Parts: sequence; C-alpha cells; structure tokens
Amino acid sequence: MNTLEKFVNILTLFTEGTSAMSVPEIAMSLQLPTSTAYRYVSALKQAGLIEEVAGTNGYSLGAKILELARAVPKKTLQQISISIMTQLASKTGEIIILCGLRGHYGVCLEKVEGHHVLRVSHRRGATFPLHAGASGKVLLAYLDASERDEIIDRIEFTKFSETTITDPRKLKEDLQRIRTQGYAESDGEVTRKTYGIGAPILSQSGKALAALSISAPTHRLEGKKREQTIKLVVTAARKITERLLTQEVQ
Repeated sequence: MNTLEKFVNILTLFTEGTSAMSVPEIAMSLQLPTSTAYRYVSALKQAGLIEEVAGTNGYSLGAKILELARAVPKKTLQQISISIMTQLASKTGEIIILCGLRGHYGVCLEKVEGHHVLRVSHRRGATFPLHAGASGKVLLAYLDASERDEIIDRIEFTKFSETTITDPRKLKEDLQRIRTQGYAESDGEVTRKTYGIGAPILSQSGKALAALSISAPTHRLEGKKREQTIKLVVTAARKITERLLTQEVQ
C-alpha cells in the first residue's frame, strides 16, 4: 500500500458499528507495524480528520470529516423526485407533474409522461394560477397564513370553467379542507373534462416545498380508480418528503 492508500484505509475502518479504535487495533486491522500506524494516526489527527476519544486510548473520526461531509453537493428536488415520479407514472399510466411556487404563480418543474395516448398536456417551465387546479391549491394550502392571504389578494381569479373557484372566501375554505385531508382535487377547474390530484412535498416546518400531482381525462379517474390514485399520489409525495428531510439531516 502507498501512503495515500494507508490514510484512506485507516479512515474507512471507522463505521457506525466501529466508531472508535485504538492504534493497536488499527495496526492489526490493516496488518501494519504499530509504529507505522501511530505515525499515520498522528498525521490524521493533526489534519483534524480523526480525534482522541476523551478518557480512552481510542480515536474516532474528527470534526473535519463532518465539514467535508457537509460540503458534498445535495441532490436537487428534481433529482430526488424523478425516480418516484417514474414509478407513479408506470403504476397509473398518467402524466405526473412536479410543481413549485414562483411569486404568486405556480411553475412546472418536472414531468414524467404516462403511457396513454390521450393525456393532459404540460410543459416544464410553464406557469399557472394558484386558485385553480390541484397543484396550485396544494402550494397555496401549505403556506403560512399571512403569505397565503397576501397571494390570494393578488390573484385575478380568472374563470376557466364552471368549476373554477372565483370567490376568495370559498378558496380559503377549500384550502383548509386540503390541509385537513392532505391532498387536493380539481374537477375540470382549469381544463374541462380533466381531473387532477395533488399532494404536498413538505419541509421540516410543514411548508409545501413543491406539489406532486397527476392529471388525466376525468373518465379515467372515477370511482375506486380515483380512490386508489389519491393514495398512490399521497404516498409518492410522502416518500419524496422523507428523502428530502433525510438528506437535510445528514
């Protein structure tokens, strides 16, 4: 082994099950002379990569390792979401959309196409109003009350169809219902004869970082099929949330 390999091999001895080791144990594990192991441990200690465990003759990984770990680039929301979105599209056959907030509009961040020929069209980067459609209402529902009210005050409440909510009071009632049940539904609110289901991807504070939604012709999301799809969308959004939160605490 060259010098670099020895340093790397010493560091990789420390695992969740073996968080502390003495120099003789390190020497034995790597079949090194104890004097050589002491020399390398001393150099790693000086660099802050390992440190002495108080009250013992052992060593553990040092604070510098944590600094380096925090510098490792985290996956973006889209990178974390794409595999789960693909699975959801495969299970349902419908288009899956990931949306975020941009000012007082929603924006399509990512999409995965379903296998049906007849489908609702969406494109990445497209913006949409927040008062109509499952994605927009989810993003609104999980904002702080003051921020939500400020956005509602700025909404033009364009009427896209007979089911579009155009009354601020009724919208607030719908948003409260969405928070209670954990998902949003849209029955042709933006495009007639289409049905949307959306669920929040949440931060640790409970704010919606994004919305995961499915959109399809209404006749394909009726009865038991709708109930099953709601469960699938909510579960998928929860999985993305868990992966994001796990990444945050690492």
